[in-house]
Order: sequence, then structure tokens, then C-alpha cells
Amino acid sequence: MSGLSRRGFLAAAVSSTVLAGCTDTAADTAPVVSGSRTAQPTPTPRRTAQRRLPVGVHANKLGLIPVLMHHRLVASNPGSYDMTPAFFRAELDRLYRENYHPVRAIDLVSRNLDSVPPGKTPVVLTFDDGTPGQVAFDANGQVAADCALGILRAFHARHPDFPAVATFYVNKNPFGLTGAAAIQALVRLNELGCEVGNHTWNHPNLHTLTRAQAEAEIGSLAAMVSRALPAAPPRTLALPFGAHPRDPGVLARGGAGGTAYRNLGVLLVGAEPSHSPFHPGFDPMAIPRIRCSSRDGELEFSYWLDRLARRSGLKFIAGSN
Repeated sequence: MSGLSRRGFLAAAVSSTVLAGCTDTAADTAPVVSGSRTAQPTPTPRRTAQRRLPVGVHANKLGLIPVLMHHRLVASNPGSYDMTPAFFRAELDRLYRENYHPVRAIDLVSRNLDSVPPGKTPVVLTFDDGTPGQVAFDANGQVAADCALGILRAFHARHPDFPAVATFYVNKNPFGLTGAAAIQALVRLNELGCEVGNHTWNHPNLHTLTRAQAEAEIGSLAAMVSRALPAAPPRTLALPFGAHPRDPGVLARGGAGGTAYRNLGVLLVGAEPSHSPFHPGFDPMAIPRIRCSSRDGELEFSYWLDRLARRSGLKFIAGSN
């Protein structure tokens, strides 16, 4: 990078979260405040067999957790928010080598991390905008091998201890589909263990809208997903452009009748790992993410994973149940 060091670039990115694309860009208002959220439910503990930590490994429930932000999967000429299949495969390889274990965004906000084996670190794979390269199906209704979900599932087939789960934040035409095909895609994602999240109906800048308009954007998308998945309505929201509405209370709940919604978590655009949900600084209504892309976004992903690997005690380490 001409005129800007690796460390200088990341310092600027982390301090200002000035990111462009997603068309997602940086938040243009102050972060969402935690005071606007409702009390979070505590999940019922599940009975599991006693598991032991590997020798020499120390649990750290208060450590940092990477929440990774992806956008389009493209074969060539990636933009600053795009990734190539080769990049995504390399990302999965590194996560596996460094003992990360995928969970969904709803698992993070619900503090439901019991599935993470002792000694491993949760990681949340998120995908914004619901583009065709993320999720696609062949003529037989099977996940296409060349989409992001297909790559993730193929990696899981080779490494069964690395779950093929992710959170997909969709708009009104998920994965370029409409009508019954769109509904079927959402149903299949849920059946495969993935989470379908809210990215609003039209992907507007929420800061430019009135409260009623913002509620309509969030509520319309929530209604579409809820019709497809009545038992799994969207409970987390990724902010389009990273922009906060002028009334932050609109994020937690709103709408009426068929468009009523409730969000337990809100995800930002950039630019650092998240606190553990057990850490007093964790705010489920303002969860930061790390940008992943084949261009300059790779620098953010590499920087943070390098830092988490180097500094002992920095990242979350699951303990024994």
C-alpha cells in the first residue's frame, strides 16, 4: 500500500470504521446505544456430556470473538467488499487451522455457545445482501457447489468438526430469487442449520428515513421471512450501509400486525472483533464485524486473526461443560 503502512491502515479503519461498499458504507451516526434494547432471554442450559479442555489450554469466556462480514462471491475483479472462491476457501482453511468453530449470530446474542468444543473459539460467518453467489441451488434442489454455501458445505464434508453454519442477511429478493423460489431457498437454509437475518426490504440508509419508514423497511422483510419460517422469524438485523436510524429504538422492535418485528441483535459495518456475550462490555444491539474481501479487506481479516493468535488471553476459548 503506497504511503500507508499496514498498521496505519488498520488503525484508521478501526478508529473511524470508514468502509465503503455493499454497497455497505460506514455508519454515519453514533453507535447504537444499549439503553434502547429490551432484556435478553437466558437460554435454558442443555445437558451435555462432560468435555475436557486440551492439555495446556485455558478457558477464557471473556475473550474476543470474530464476527466476519462477507458480501459478493465473484470469480474475478473483486471489489473492496467482494471475495473470490479461492479467498473464501483459504479463509476457511485458516479458521480451521486456528481452532475456530462456526456459530450463528443468533447463537452469539443468545449466549448459546454450548456447541463450541473445549479449547476452540467461536466465529460467526455473516453474508450481507443475499446475492446469487452466496446461495444457489441446482436443478435437483441441491446446494450448488460453486456458491459460498456450497464451498462451506464441501469444507464441512472434509472436516466434520467444522459446522457449515452461517447467517445470511437478505433483502426483498434473496439470492436473486422471487416468489416461491425465494421462499424455498429460505426454508432450505433453515433446514441446513443456517440463520436468515434481516437486512431490510430495499437496503436503504436508515438514517435518512422517518421512524415509520424505517419500521416499514425492517418489518416488511421480517414479514417475508416469517411467512417462510414461522418457527424461525428473523431476530438479528445487519444495518444497510452501517447507518443507524435517527431513533435507535426502532431497531429493537416496531411495526404492527403482520409487519411487527423484534430484534435481539444488531450488526454493524466494521471493524474489529466482538466482545464475548459474557463480557460486561458486550452490546447485542451494536456488534462490530471484520470485513472479509479478496482486495484490501483481506488486510483486516489477516490483521485481526494475526493479533488474536499472537496475544495470549485475547480471544474467547471455550471451556469444559
